Order: sequence, then structure tokens, then C-alpha cells
Amino acid sequence: METTILSTKTTGGFRPDIDQMETLGTQIQWLDIENAEAGTVLLAAETDGPPIHFHPTQEETFYIQQGELAVYKQDRWITLKAGDLLTIPAKTPHSYKNTSKSPVLFEFHITPLVRFRKMLEAMDVYVKQGKIKGTDFKSVTYMCRVMADFPDVTQSVKPPQFVVKLMAGINRVFFEN
Repeated sequence: METTILSTKTTGGFRPDIDQMETLGTQIQWLDIENAEAGTVLLAAETDGPPIHFHPTQEETFYIQQGELAVYKQDRWITLKAGDLLTIPAKTPHSYKNTSKSPVLFEFHITPLVRFRKMLEAMDVYVKQGKIKGTDFKSVTYMCRVMADFPDVTQSVKPPQFVVKLMAGINRVFFEN
């Protein structure tokens, strides 16, 4: 599978389509790239990303535009700096976080198209509804519910996928309105 070269230039024109800065410390601006789900992410200082996970059929490429991003790939953390590019093959455990005191701006491409964008938009609906407010237990059950609804897009490694499904079940039983 060949990855499209990351080419977006961000020159102060960053306008997030998803704004979860207050709840999860992140903003995403979608990019239109053929046969890819892509975006530019602004991740706040000292903010964790998603749990360690893998994409069953998609590879993911990160390109750091500003700052530093810690990326977990397979079995270790790697620090990427502005200008660095890293591709994660399909089925490879990975995650990311910002351990620095400054925000980081990075671009991602996930190929081929599946439903990654739909998954993030589903998460954003819960954020906008006030059901995801951070990393408290109830919010985590909603995040797990989204992950469990998109097994073709992402599978959790840590915590294991069965825990994600269990938490999604707890959400459906106790928090469904």
C-alpha cells in the first residue's frame, strides 16, 4: 500500500472542523486527499491521545508540522519533531501523546478510506452533547462505545478490545437516555 505524500502547509489558516480542545485537548481540520482519511491535528501541551490501538486494514502516516509528538509504534515510544514523517502499517499497535509543554501540530493520513472520519465525527457528537467531558468514567464509556461501534476502523490493544466492548455495554445499560 502506497501512502500519499503529506503536503499541507499550515500558515495560520488552521480552522478546526472538530474542536474538542476544552474536553480532550485536541482540534482537527479535515483535509481532502484522494483515497485517504486525512487531517491536521492541534494537540494541546501535555495531552494524551487515543489508547494504544491498531487499524485492521489501514496504514497511518504522521507528519509533524510544529512541536514534538511522542508516537508509540509496535513496542516503543518514539519522539517525532517538526519535519519528521512516520508510517504505521495496518495491524500495528500505535498511539500518540504530547508530553511537551507546547502544543503540537501534525498531519495524519489513513489509507485506504474506510470510516475513520465517521468514527471521529460520532465521538464529536457525544462531546457536543456534553456526554464526553474529559476522561471521567462516564465519558470513557461513551468513548468506548464509539470505538466498539467501529471495529473495522480501530481495535484497542491497551486496554484490550474486550474491555472496550464491556465498557460500551456498561454505557448502553446505564447511560443510554
